[in-house]
Amino acid sequence: MNQKLIIALLLFFVPLSFFGCPQGAKGKQPPVAGVNAFFVDGQLQDLSPNSPLWQQAPEAIVDLLPQDLTEPKLMNGLPRISVKALCNNDQVAFRIDWEDATNDEVDEAQRFSDAVAVQLPVAAGAEAPDSTMGAMGRPVHIHLWKASYQRALQDGEWSLKSIFPNATVDHYPSDAAPDEQKEELNRLFTAGLAAQNPLAGKRTSSVDDLTAESFGTLAYLPAQASQGAGLWEKGRWHVVLSRPLAVPEWSGQGGFKKGDKAFIAFAVWDGSQGHAGSRKMRSAWVPLRLGVGA
Repeated sequence: MNQKLIIALLLFFVPLSFFGCPQGAKGKQPPVAGVNAFFVDGQLQDLSPNSPLWQQAPEAIVDLLPQDLTEPKLMNGLPRISVKALCNNDQVAFRIDWEDATNDEVDEAQRFSDAVAVQLPVAAGAEAPDSTMGAMGRPVHIHLWKASYQRALQDGEWSLKSIFPNATVDHYPSDAAPDEQKEELNRLFTAGLAAQNPLAGKRTSSVDDLTAESFGTLAYLPAQASQGAGLWEKGRWHVVLSRPLAVPEWSGQGGFKKGDKAFIAFAVWDGSQGHAGSRKMRSAWVPLRLGVGA
């Protein structure tokens, strides 16, 4: 075979190797959409999904793909979500809407809560870390809203007796203790409180503020500052998550400010489908602009 023929064959087959090979474990990435946070003067901290302020915000459709990189993986599920964003000088708020035939607001054995999370780099920048929960030395911040958290805030924490009416509950020393001793005795006889497990105490928000540097590193941020509000009606969730643009305790990199360009990613869990932990639908990074129209 002469040299010219070899070169011709290489020029033909090498491009085919790139176009014809599958993308591997990560699968086909969805098209990128931009989320533009419209600037408003109003208060965003306790914003409801029905606030008229949302009429000013442009809508972005963000496609989702299964979490298929680590076990337990997920097969195809919810294909897309609708996202709107608002921003003022101090806060940013996101409204995420998606279809869900059931309102799952209980976390217990074999029952799981509906949930949604937004993920952001710790600060604005030209590059973002890996969209799958960051990378070592390049952390991300994750703000997780759960329907079960909101139910606990609205209706109070469920006791064992309320979840399982026929259960027999032993007497706890704090039940008969004076008020000034109840907190101390609760810590003494409740392992979660004694270990300072953030999930063991009474909730003050329906959102958890978390940080991660890749799989298996998820942890609570030192200050919990985000708020959330969810509304389920006619087979759709409408959830608002709001957070400060910058929280000194979260990072030494300054957070965000109006006018910044950054990235955002999303994850959605469907409780009735057994979604929990890594079993979820997620997005790739999406461009984010803060303070559009200011």
